[in-house]
Parts: sequence; structure tokens; C-alpha cells
Amino acid sequence: MDKQTRYRVDQYLTTHDAVIRTVVFQRAGLHNSYLAELTNEGRLVRLKAGLYIASEAQSVSGFFEIQLALPNGVICLGSALAYYELSTYEPPAVHVAIPRNDRTLPPVFPPIRRFSFGEPRYSLGVEKIEIEGRDILIYDREKTICDAIRYRRILGQDIVNEAVRNYLQNTGSNVDRLIEYSRILRVEGPVKTHLRLMV
Repeated sequence: MDKQTRYRVDQYLTTHDAVIRTVVFQRAGLHNSYLAELTNEGRLVRLKAGLYIASEAQSVSGFFEIQLALPNGVICLGSALAYYELSTYEPPAVHVAIPRNDRTLPPVFPPIRRFSFGEPRYSLGVEKIEIEGRDILIYDREKTICDAIRYRRILGQDIVNEAVRNYLQNTGSNVDRLIEYSRILRVEGPVKTHLRLMV
């Protein structure tokens, strides 16, 4: 790749938030063959077919890359617990909720574990917050606790117990909202049992 082309690619990355979508890249008059070269050099990271990010723009958590690849994805369960510091558990793949009928291809990188949620489980408690300077969709603490209790066989009972204990000790917790969510999500019994055990 010649010097002028590298300059054009750098300008493209500057004006496109360090993200390359191949369709838009081609419209800008740049050939896809450059992407393989830049990826091999370590300048770009391929998230999935047709989607790349500049190496220096990668997030530590991987949440931003996941949001790019799965626009409807919501950070959930173990990853949300870790973000809120309700658990010391860090899942090996980022836990992401998607709508039940969403067929969007997941990213190749970073690794994720998808959870397919119907309504109202998917929409309840979704918040858009800024993480590492980027807007990310994540469930609030109360929805995260409800989901953790529902999926306790997947997460492990010790992790759930730790999360509930930490949640109750957190000054920002809203137990009334937690109970309200548990009714909507039909996990009121298990949630109340866990709360009683931790008091």
C-alpha cells in the first residue's frame, strides 16, 4: 500500500470513529484488499465479516466492539455483575442478551455468550451508559440480580450469593424496584428467598 493510500485510510478512520464497515469503505473509494493488509500489520482488528476497528480504539472491556457488532445486544448476567462490582467473577466470554428473533451475526472477536430473551425480559431494565467513553447498553443492577437468580444454575450458586450480598450492601440499590422487576419476570419467589437468606 502506498503512502497516499495509507493517508486516505487514516483520514477515513479519523472521520468514522476508528470503525470500518466495508460497504462504506468501498463507497469512499478504498478497496477491501487494504483491510487484510492492515489487519496483518496489526493496525486493524476484524470483529466480524464486514466490520473492523482500529487497534488503538479497542475498549478494555470489549463492550464497545460487541455493541458495534450487535446493535441490539445488552450486557447482562456475569458481565453486568462484574461491571457493577457485585461479583469478583469475570466470565471468559462477555454475556450478551439479544432479542429472541434477532439473527444478527455475532462478532468473531471479542468472544461472547449469547442469551436469547423474549419480552419483557429483553426490554426491562435496559440502560444506556457511558463506558470507556462509549455508549453501551447494559441492564441495571435490579434486572441483573433478577437474571442472575433465574440463571443461577449457569452462573453458579456461589456467584449469585456473592452478588446478592454485595447488592444489599450497595447504597445505590433499590430493593422495591428489585421486587417489582421480580414480579414482572416471574421470579419473585426465588428473589425473596435469596434476599431472606442474605439478611
